[in-house]
Amino acid sequence: MDTNVHFEGNHRPKKVQNGFEIYPSALNIIWGKDARYWKLPEGTFDPATLVQVSWLEVTGWCDKVEKGTKYDVKFELKLTPDAFGFNELPLYFMVKSGKKSIWKKLYLTKDANVEPNNVSYLVPKNLTITTDDSTFEDNKLCFGLYEVWSGKWKGGLIIQKVHIQKM
Repeated sequence: MDTNVHFEGNHRPKKVQNGFEIYPSALNIIWGKDARYWKLPEGTFDPATLVQVSWLEVTGWCDKVEKGTKYDVKFELKLTPDAFGFNELPLYFMVKSGKKSIWKKLYLTKDANVEPNNVSYLVPKNLTITTDDSTFEDNKLCFGLYEVWSGKWKGGLIIQKVHIQKM
């Protein structure tokens, strides 16, 4: 019996014009294998749906990026009509290359005007990093979405994909 309740993605980015798309099947999702908390993608390009969690942590990486290149990272998200916990709790978005990391704090419904209406939104704005020439030995651009500090429950978030756009 597999006792690991965390989902580890296949880490296969899809090359698109001027960047990459990372689908939920390629993401690491804490509590992802527990159906009480997440509905995982059935196919490669299907979304992941948060049922409910108090520890929201979704991470991934792309190892196809170029040295010394500027990239913008956005999550394509939806809130279901019965979404909860996102009015009062901020989400934290992170991008990392080498030893450099950038964080953005965002209230989905207040700052980004994300409505619980199943419409897709790209967030956050300006989560941009330049890959470093000197500390780029692992050739990875790492990213994440977090709300792990409050201990409060949230649900109804749909992750469609992550966009990594060359600037």
